[in-house]
Amino acid sequence: MKTRLKTSLVLVLCLSMLQMQAAFAAKDAVAVRAYVNDACIIADEPFFLPAAPPKDGADQATAKFLPLLGLVIGKLAELFINKEIQSSANRYKAGAARKDTRYAVSRQMNLYRAEFEPAPVLEINARLGCMTIVAANFKPDAADCTAAYVPKALARDSVGLPQSEWKTSRTDDSIENQLRRADICVDGKIHAVYEARFEFSSDGTAYRLKDAGYRIESLLTTDKAGALRTTLYTLKISNPSTTDQQEILSSAWVNIGTVKAGSHSTGSGGDAAPWLRVPPLSIEARRNFDDKTKVQQQVTGEIEALQRALTRNQRQLTGLEQRIAKAPADLLEGMKQERTRLAVQSQAQSAELDARRAEYQDLPRSPLEFMPVAIEVAVTETESEKKAQVALAELVGSNSDLVASAVGNAATGLLSKSVNQSDLKVEPESTQEAATLEQARAGYYDALVAARTSASPSNKRDLDRNLVLEKDKYNEARRLAGLEQIK
Repeated sequence: MKTRLKTSLVLVLCLSMLQMQAAFAAKDAVAVRAYVNDACIIADEPFFLPAAPPKDGADQATAKFLPLLGLVIGKLAELFINKEIQSSANRYKAGAARKDTRYAVSRQMNLYRAEFEPAPVLEINARLGCMTIVAANFKPDAADCTAAYVPKALARDSVGLPQSEWKTSRTDDSIENQLRRADICVDGKIHAVYEARFEFSSDGTAYRLKDAGYRIESLLTTDKAGALRTTLYTLKISNPSTTDQQEILSSAWVNIGTVKAGSHSTGSGGDAAPWLRVPPLSIEARRNFDDKTKVQQQVTGEIEALQRALTRNQRQLTGLEQRIAKAPADLLEGMKQERTRLAVQSQAQSAELDARRAEYQDLPRSPLEFMPVAIEVAVTETESEKKAQVALAELVGSNSDLVASAVGNAATGLLSKSVNQSDLKVEPESTQEAATLEQARAGYYDALVAARTSASPSNKRDLDRNLVLEKDKYNEARRLAGLEQIK
């Protein structure tokens, strides 16, 4: 009898251990994936206008499959979503990873983007609009679930109401369905979804992450019912590398505070996150931009110089007309000749401007991207606020890109300096260097246009000499900026 009891007890214990191992294995199988997009997948999901009912005698089946007309809400012209973020660096080594943290693989993207309207300009990539982190069991990479997405159709009784009162008529309003819009295919229910918006300062030199909402169906580090965890998620931007020794360019974070399974939020609001320096354009990327847009920059430089020249000529012609009306007879003829010279020069410059504008229209103007970076994301769940602050202090301690050190809700008391507008102007040397380069560029093209379109051959030698001087100044400014000399 005792032997049977012992045998039964051993079987029960073994079964329990197997069940626990299976549960832990299932927990470990949960993947964390991050998606960077120009808009949030969940928070910015657009409403769709339902197709109009068929007219009398129309085919009901045809009406049923009319395409839905999207109502524009925010910026969602394109959905720059990839499948699981492409790995450009290995996962964190197991020995270096925190036990309370789940890591997403990293992807490569270009931090800067060049647009060509009205002229070549290099700015922060517009795709950096929102980051969506999904913790779930995912279907195989080959899966495609976009066809199964049920759009957020606007209920007919909501048409005409203020946007705040809109309701949807769809029957599946689940997070899993919303993710299908971006072809994020989840196997079963999600464990958690977090979203954060990228906010940039007006001068483009600073950014921060702002909580855009979360939905936590289960914690990542425990299955214990009612367990509380202080949760934060982090983002690291680094130079791509085939090794684990990557140069960290910037680190950002969002602390959502204490949560538990079932916690939901549509965004915290406020300005708790600190401002961080945008990683400056690398010399290599600047040279690459300059090389790939050399012709476009030359043509637009001449266009801008011709516009300035025409403006100056018009101003001088207006002044001459006023002086001619009051001029004495001995000066009148000379003034009229000068007026004729300026008018002829303006006609030549206007014709040249039209030709340069037509030339620019024929040049390639597809957007280009520069400065590849690796983006890594991690979600940390700690048992106490104190441990969360320690984890955040480690991040802040290694972070050299803080513009201001008010961490607010992220790590109260770690640092004390407050944010102010002047803090957003970072790296004044680089800003001054860019201004000097632009001033020298304008001076060179002004001299070039003057030498080409002058209506007076008598001063051609002076104009050519001035062109040489301005070219030397421009090349010196380019040398200091690390750019090649112009010929």
